[in-house]
Amino acid sequence: MNGPDTENPVVDRVSGQADAVFALTTSECDSLFAPLAVYSHVLVAVSGGVDSTLLLVLLHEWTQLNGGATPKLSVAVVDHALRSASRHEAEGVCALAVALALPAAILTWEGEKPSNGLQAAARQARYRLLLDHAKAIGADALALAHHRDDQSETILMRLCAGSGLDGLSGMRVRAEREGIDLVRPLLGISKQRLIATATNKGIAWVDDPSNLSDRFTRVRFRKARNVLAAAGLDAARLNRLAFRMARAHDALENMADCYWTETATLSTETVVLSETLFAAPQEIRLRLLMRACAILAPEAPQRLERFEALMARLNDGVRQGHSLNSSIAGCLVRMRVDRVRVTREPLRRRGTAIRSPKCGLNEIVPEDNPV
Repeated sequence: MNGPDTENPVVDRVSGQADAVFALTTSECDSLFAPLAVYSHVLVAVSGGVDSTLLLVLLHEWTQLNGGATPKLSVAVVDHALRSASRHEAEGVCALAVALALPAAILTWEGEKPSNGLQAAARQARYRLLLDHAKAIGADALALAHHRDDQSETILMRLCAGSGLDGLSGMRVRAEREGIDLVRPLLGISKQRLIATATNKGIAWVDDPSNLSDRFTRVRFRKARNVLAAAGLDAARLNRLAFRMARAHDALENMADCYWTETATLSTETVVLSETLFAAPQEIRLRLLMRACAILAPEAPQRLERFEALMARLNDGVRQGHSLNSSIAGCLVRMRVDRVRVTREPLRRRGTAIRSPKCGLNEIVPEDNPV
């Protein structure tokens, strides 16, 4: 069985304890999982790695200690079909689920795999498979095993990619996608504590060799964390940054809500932003424009730097009394005087439609890479 890395212990600053590695207590688990009691049915995403396997075991123990009534638990494991051993590992997850008397499903990522951007494509397919399955079984929440170290890697990657405040907010303990709540109860807990807890409970897990391959961006950032931590930029500080950015994000969104009510007029295919747009602070103007495009073309990716450039042109146009026509994020933006009209871009101009990954499902009844 795999065990903890005793050669590189770290202090867990989320809990404030001075010991290098220590297992989660029953009271801590109860506190972490208490918010899940509002759900009727939680789908637990399990890869077979230590983080998600432990999440499943701890959630099962928690429901049993609380009477086993709410929420109902189901298990799903995604077989990316990228390694010969992946099917066997997926079946091992299902065997654990059956031993816990929980329904389980293997979700297979079928079809050709891209040669470039493989991890990003796998993550997109994983979300699609898990969300579709959650809807199919009537789950109202999807439990993911992201932890504090995952969060710090995400922040570093987004920082290097030039993300703005919203991107640096990182992952949330709870977020909604397509009507399903994504919940990450272990987000504030270090990897070392999860390993210590799994070892203490005698839980076996498998290690995905791709988690050690330098060909993947996240792995390279994972290895760089040790250098940055020695300079003071450790996981605790990166997580604190994410918390503060999330707090600022929420405040700005609340402010944008107020301006949206005064500024935006919606119809089926159009959003008109009145002259009130240009009375708002620059950050709020940007958020209102991005929100209009997201409503009309939710499937189109939004690049912050492109919206910043367009907003600068709109500001110049208002000052100089010029009209403006532009396209961005699947939308057409037209400004006349100081009113901005946003419409969905015609299909013929938006290029090839985004296709969902081809997926398969094996139902069996009784990740460590971020999803």
